[in-house]
Amino acid sequence: MRKVIISVTCAVLLSACASIKDKSDAKVVSEFLGGDIKVTYSKSGEFESLASSASVKVISDLSSAKEEAVSVATVRARRQISEFLKTEVESERFVTTVTKSLQESNAASGVSASTVNSKIAMDVKETIRQKSESLLKGTFVESEKYDASSKVVTVTVKTGVKETGVANTVRKLMGY
Repeated sequence: MRKVIISVTCAVLLSACASIKDKSDAKVVSEFLGGDIKVTYSKSGEFESLASSASVKVISDLSSAKEEAVSVATVRARRQISEFLKTEVESERFVTTVTKSLQESNAASGVSASTVNSKIAMDVKETIRQKSESLLKGTFVESEKYDASSKVVTVTVKTGVKETGVANTVRKLMGY
């Protein structure tokens, strides 16, 4: 009986330790272009994803008008990602914004290290820059929303490390 109680106690304590999250794995989101582009990464600087949103007004009552608006919004969102990768990532504003987001995130947890945040921002920038071509190929439509009151379609296109790997696997399976 005593061995059972000790075993159960050890199991409970071990499972409690395993459920504690590492604070460095917490996700941080930086917004660009008024929130239309969101870059997600870990506090340790590992890039996770890039999302872009675009909205288009449905200008007709035809049944195909909504589908056309979705297509246009999708193209605009993908174009925003392309332009972001070509211009914004190379700018100093990118590093400043990521550093600021990290400082705000760390302030909530009581940590302060601006030099480390700048290095992490540079790591995120370099990762995105190196993977920009594959990120563009790995984009997909994450969500489509239609607001009937304003007749506006909003499309969110996403790409990231996981999505790029999936896209490459699908391409290989399809023979591309």
